[in-house]
Amino acid sequence: MYTWKYDEEITADEFIRRLIPLICGPVNTMWELEGDMFMSDFRSLSEASQKLEQVKRNLESNGKEG
Repeated sequence: MYTWKYDEEITADEFIRRLIPLICGPVNTMWELEGDMFMSDFRSLSEASQKLEQVKRNLESNGKEG
């Protein structure tokens, strides 16, 4: 199980499903706007980055790093 919010844990599959819109939408916008980005897209990418970093830290602390 992976932490999504401080009070919510989800499976790895659900974690990936929730990351997809946080990453793919903003990246598509950057492509369409030739590198420009909306602030909401920046916020989404930042949120995705924080969630991935948290999972990485948890994996490292549990000795499961790849």
